[in-house]
Amino acid sequence: MNQNSANSHEVFGEVIYAYTRKQAIIDGYQVLLADDHAELAREVGWKYPVYLTSGVWDLVEQAVASEKDGNDMAGVLWDILMMARFGEDITQDTRKFQVMITKFSRKHRHQFYVQVGPTDIDDPAPAITVMMPEDR
Repeated sequence: MNQNSANSHEVFGEVIYAYTRKQAIIDGYQVLLADDHAELAREVGWKYPVYLTSGVWDLVEQAVASEKDGNDMAGVLWDILMMARFGEDITQDTRKFQVMITKFSRKHRHQFYVQVGPTDIDDPAPAITVMMPEDR
């Protein structure tokens, strides 16, 4: 490997624009599962921090908004996080899966993707991101 290929800045040139996970969290496009929710993710078997896109988070909030549907935050998150473990691998780092969620007294099947990648541009530690198809 020559010196130029070892440094991506020299190979590809200066980065023109980068949107970081930190910015996505500040802008409300991603949510880090923290505290009790992070503990729930560990109980399901995820070893790394778990992030949900705003689309997934909104769906979870809608599912728990109606008391008559009998959903609670921990239950809906558990279902999503557990089913993500058993989905279909579509690439080396991405898996698709489905979850039945009761909303407005009807069961709805929702498609999701889970992806493993770096936490952020400046943090190569692994992280999990759960997203809707339109978030990909």
